Amino acid sequence: MMSLWRVGVLLSCLVATSARAQEGALGGMLDLPLVIHEGGWARYEGTSSDGPSRFVFKVGAKGRHRGQRGRWMLLDVEVPSVGRLSFHFLVKGERFGTKDILLMKVFTPGQRTREIAQPFKEDTPPKRQGRFLQKRTETVAGRTMEILEYSFPSGVMAEWSQSVPGMGLVRLGGADPFHLVDFGVGGDPWKEKAPPAMFPVAPKKP
Repeated sequence: MMSLWRVGVLLSCLVATSARAQEGALGGMLDLPLVIHEGGWARYEGTSSDGPSRFVFKVGAKGRHRGQRGRWMLLDVEVPSVGRLSFHFLVKGERFGTKDILLMKVFTPGQRTREIAQPFKEDTPPKRQGRFLQKRTETVAGRTMEILEYSFPSGVMAEWSQSVPGMGLVRLGGADPFHLVDFGVGGDPWKEKAPPAMFPVAPKKP
């Protein structure tokens, strides 16, 4: 299960705030655009030495902070010892970069909401371009989509699709890999879909 330490790693993987992230893939990941479908969401599963983890990205409404306009991007993370943590990022522009986050709100069960303006303004991660490898199609969660594959410094691989709301990510390799499980617009992103019946249901008798 995801610990608080793993939450920190996930956040650093998203905004490149640590030396480890700066040496890894994120500088290139930031060159992949956000996919803005209001009310859209994407649920992921990750693996690490701590075990499996689950988290959800959601696309929120438009917002403003100190005269600047942005879009709320939401990250919900399951932490068994704490509950479900929620991080709300007000992002300007089309990319999830350290300089593009105007405001961060942290929601922790049983605690007051914390607000941090420009939480990563002091960070200057190096700009790293991802190298495009190929375009292909794949079926995920019962839907066929076009996927673009990229390679980043240190050999990390990322797969991105315009069909996936939020970060657009389908898979990310590296030390803490994760992959897309389901996505959609509206409804409960945490609700698991029932598996299809193995045999067709007999029609009801008149």
